[in-house]
Amino acid sequence: MNQIINNNMNKEYKIINKVVDETVDTIIDLLDETVVDYMYEYGGYTESNDEFALDHEYLTKEVIKELYNKIKNNTK
Repeated sequence: MNQIINNNMNKEYKIINKVVDETVDTIIDLLDETVVDYMYEYGGYTESNDEFALDHEYLTKEVIKELYNKIKNNTK
């Protein structure tokens, strides 16, 4: 009986991990696409060069910090 319970828990755990992993991957992809779109729209960039790459890295980190702060403040 314990074996059946453990198997079911392992299966549920794998499903939960898969859903979480896929959701996080999707959010990261969308975040990256959105940052790039807004950089071209509002930043005046016309090409993807070294400056664009450095600015993209910086802006992505800033977006992640802001997301973290908003999530942290909403879970209290």
